[in-house]
Amino acid sequence: MARMPFIRLVTLTYCLLALGWIFLSDQLLALFVDKEAIVRASSWKGALFVLVTATLLYFALRAVPAATAGGGTAWLDNLPGSGRLAAQQRWFVYLFAVLITLLVAAVRQHFAEAFGGRPVLILYILPIALSALLGGLLPGLLATLVATASIVLLAMPPLHSLRVASQAELFQLYFFLVTGAALSLIIELLKRAREGLDFHRRLLDAIVTGTPDAIFVKDREGRYLLANRAAAEFVGQPPQALLGKTDAQLFDAATAAQVERNDRAVLDSRQVKSFDEHTVTHQGRQVVFFASKGPLLDESGAVTGLFGIARDITERKRTELAQQEAAAVFEASYEAIMVLDAARRIVRVNPAFVRITGYAPSEALGQRPQWLDGEDGTDAPATDLWRTLREHGVWSGEVWGRRKNGERYAQLLSLSTVRDAAGQAQHYVGIFSDISPLKNHQAELDRAAHYDPLTGAPNRRLLADRLEQAIARCARSEHSLAVCLLDLDGFRQINERHGHAAGDALLKAVAENLRQVLRSDDTLARLGGDEFALLLADIESPEDCAAILDRVLAAVGTPLRSAGTLLQTSASIGVSLYPDDNVDGETLLRHADQAMLRAKEAGRNGYHLFDPDNDRKAQGHRRTLERLRQALEQGEFVLHYQPKVDLADSRVFGVEALIRWQDPQRGLVAPGEFLPYIESDPALERALGEWVLEQALTQLERWQDDGLTLEMSVNLSAHQLMHADFTARLDALLARHPQVPRARLELEILETAAIADMAQAIAVVRQCTLLGVRFALDDFGTGYSSLTYLRKLPVDTLKIDQSFVRDMLVDADDRTIVDGVIRLAAAFNRQVIAEGVETLEHAFALHSLGCRLVQGYGIARPMPAEQLPAWLQHWQRQSAWRALAGQAC
Repeated sequence: MARMPFIRLVTLTYCLLALGWIFLSDQLLALFVDKEAIVRASSWKGALFVLVTATLLYFALRAVPAATAGGGTAWLDNLPGSGRLAAQQRWFVYLFAVLITLLVAAVRQHFAEAFGGRPVLILYILPIALSALLGGLLPGLLATLVATASIVLLAMPPLHSLRVASQAELFQLYFFLVTGAALSLIIELLKRAREGLDFHRRLLDAIVTGTPDAIFVKDREGRYLLANRAAAEFVGQPPQALLGKTDAQLFDAATAAQVERNDRAVLDSRQVKSFDEHTVTHQGRQVVFFASKGPLLDESGAVTGLFGIARDITERKRTELAQQEAAAVFEASYEAIMVLDAARRIVRVNPAFVRITGYAPSEALGQRPQWLDGEDGTDAPATDLWRTLREHGVWSGEVWGRRKNGERYAQLLSLSTVRDAAGQAQHYVGIFSDISPLKNHQAELDRAAHYDPLTGAPNRRLLADRLEQAIARCARSEHSLAVCLLDLDGFRQINERHGHAAGDALLKAVAENLRQVLRSDDTLARLGGDEFALLLADIESPEDCAAILDRVLAAVGTPLRSAGTLLQTSASIGVSLYPDDNVDGETLLRHADQAMLRAKEAGRNGYHLFDPDNDRKAQGHRRTLERLRQALEQGEFVLHYQPKVDLADSRVFGVEALIRWQDPQRGLVAPGEFLPYIESDPALERALGEWVLEQALTQLERWQDDGLTLEMSVNLSAHQLMHADFTARLDALLARHPQVPRARLELEILETAAIADMAQAIAVVRQCTLLGVRFALDDFGTGYSSLTYLRKLPVDTLKIDQSFVRDMLVDADDRTIVDGVIRLAAAFNRQVIAEGVETLEHAFALHSLGCRLVQGYGIARPMPAEQLPAWLQHWQRQSAWRALAGQAC
C-alpha cells in the first residue's frame, strides 16, 4: 500500500506530460508550412517524447526503491517541509509541479482560443478542482503550490491564501512561481512568434496571389511545386492542377524544350538568370515573357530546384514594335513631319523636314513655323487654319513656306491635334511635302494649255476666258471694249521665200512689238498661224480705238532683220465693238474676222469696223443661200430658153438657156434676185452650173428626138470654169448624152472671168474645144479687153453686151463701141451676136453694121421649153421681121 501513492503520482505525471506534450507540440507544428518540414518535425517530436518519457521513467524507477526501503509510508515524510525527501524524489515532485503548471497553461490557452480570449468560469474552477483532486496525494504545501501557481498563471493569484511554513518553503514557492511564469512567457512568446509567422505567411500569400506576375517553384525534375494564380491562369488551369506537372505536360514540344533549356542553364550555373524575351506558344498564341529564374538551395547548399518570376510583355513588345515602326516611318518618311507642342513650337522634326526646309533640327526645335504664324514669326491673330484645327482637330490645304535660304515654296500640309485625357490640345502633328515641282509642272501645263509656245501670248482658250470677264465688267461699268482680229499680210510668201525660221522670228518680233504699244489692261493673243487677236478694254469711243489701232499697225510694220534679211509685213485688222455689237464673246470674234476680210478686200494694211447692220444683211444673205441650196435639192429651179435669130433669113438657129427659180411661195423668181447670192458661194455655184448643163443637154436630146435642130448656149461662172476638174466633169456630162452633137453646145463665159486669170482660162477653153464644144465671150466690151488675149483665147463668138445695144440708137459712143466690136470680131474671124435687141430699129441698125445674129425681148422673151414649138410657128408668121430680112438682102 505504501507504493500506491507514488505509482499514482508517476502515472498521473505521465498523463500530464503526455497531455501537455500533445497541446504544446501541436502548437509548435503549426509554425511549419512545408509538408516535408512537418513530417520531419513530427518525427523529431515523437523521438523527443520517447526520450523525455524514458528519462521520467528512469527517475521514477530509481525513486521507488528509496521510498519503500523502510516500508510503510515513510517516503511521505520526505515531502517538502519534512526535509527527509531524497534529491531525486524532490526534483521529481518539482517536475510534477511544473508539468501541472504547463498543463494548466495549455488548457488555459486552448479554452481562451476556443472562446475568443474571454475569461471563462472553468478557468477559475479548474485550479480549485485540481487542488482538491491532489489533496489526497500531495501534502498541503505541494497542493497549495500547484493551486497557487495555476491561479497566478490564470491572472488571479490569491496570495492571501498561501500558507508558508518556512523561508525555505517560501523560496521553493517563488521558484515554482517564477518557473511557471517563465514557462508561460515562453509559451506566449512562441504563440506570438507563430502569429507573426502566420501574418507574414498570409502577407506573402497575398502578395504572391495578387501580383499579375507569374510566380512558380520547380524541383530539379521540372515538376511544379508552387504556382500562383497568374501562372495558373496562363495555362487555363487552377493552381493546384499545376502541382506535380512538367512543362512538357502544359505546353507544346517546342515551347517546353525552350523552357527546359532555360531551366537547365539556371540549375547548372547555380545563378539567377534573366531572359528578356522568353517566347512561349500557348493555345495557338505567341506570348513573350520577361522571366527571372534562380536556384533553390537546401541547408547543405545543394540545388533542390528553382524559382521563377515571369511577366507577360507581349503587349509591351507590340507597343515597342509599333513605336519602332512609327520611328522608322518618322525617320524614313519622304514627307516632312514636325511635332508642335501646345504653344505651337517645334519639338521634333524628321530628316525630310531638314531636307525640304534647309533648317537643322537644332535650328528648328523650339521655334514656331513662320508659314503658320506669319512671315515675321510673331504671334498672329487666329487664322482660319488654327480655328479649323481647334474645332475639328484636323486641317489640310496648301500653304507657302520659306526655306532657310529665303526661297518660297508651296507646301501641301496636313495638321492633326493630339489631345490628352482631358481633351486639351497637347501636341500638333504636321505632315507636309514640297509641291513646288508639281506646281511648276502644273504651271507648265497651264501655260501649254493657255499660251502660245512660240510667242508666249495667250491662246484662243485664255482669250475666250478673258473676253467673257471683260464683257461682264463692261456690263457693270457701262464702258466699251473692242475685239480685234489681226492677220499679217503676205506672211505666207515670207515663209515660202525665207523659210519657217524667218517666219517664226517675224511672228515673235510682231508679238513683242504689239506688247510695247498695248496698254496693261489689254490682251494680245495668238490664234494660230499669222492670226492674232487683240482685246482692248475700257474703250471710251471709236476714236479712242482708232488711235490704238494706228499704233498697232505701226508696230506690225516695224522692219526685222533676220539672218541678214530684212523682213517687213503689214496687217489687216477687223474690229467689233461691244456693246454696240451686243453679242457673246465667240460671236464678237467671228464678227471681227468678217471685218478683217473686209479690210483685206479694201487693200490691206488697214482696219475695218464691223457694222452690225451689214451683219444683219449678211445673215439674211446666209439664210437665202441656205434656202437656195434647199431649192436645188428639191428641184425648184427651171430653165427658160431665149431664141437667137439670124437676120439674114429670119431663121431661129439656137437658144440661150436661162435659169429661173420656181419658189412655191413666191412664184417664179428672176435670176437677178438669187444669182448674186449663188455667186458668193462657189460650191453652190458649181453645183447649180452642172445642173444647168445636165438639163440643157437633156432638153437638146428631147428636141432632137422631136425633129427640132437647135444650138444651145449655156452660161458658165468663173468658179465653175476655173475648177480643176471642170473638163473631166464636162466630158462625163457629154458622155451621158451621146445622141447630142457636141458642136451644138456653146458655153458662154464672162470676159471679166477670163481676164482674171487669162492663162488658166485659155488652157481650160482649149481643153474643152478638144471635146467638140464651142465657146462665146459674153458681155464683151465691159471688161478690160486685150487684143492679145482675144487673139489667144480660143472662142468662136463675141457677144455684144446689151447695155451698148440698148442705147446705140441715141448714143453715138455706144453705137461706135458696137461698130468696133463687130469690126474686131471680123478681123479675128469670130462670129458676133448682139443681145438686148428690143425693136426692129435696133435689128436694122445692127444688120446695117454687119451683125446678123441677134437676140432680145424684141424677138422673144425667155420661155419654158414646152412653149418654144408654138412660138416658132408664131415667129414664122412675123412679117415685119421677114421684111427686115428681105431689106437686108
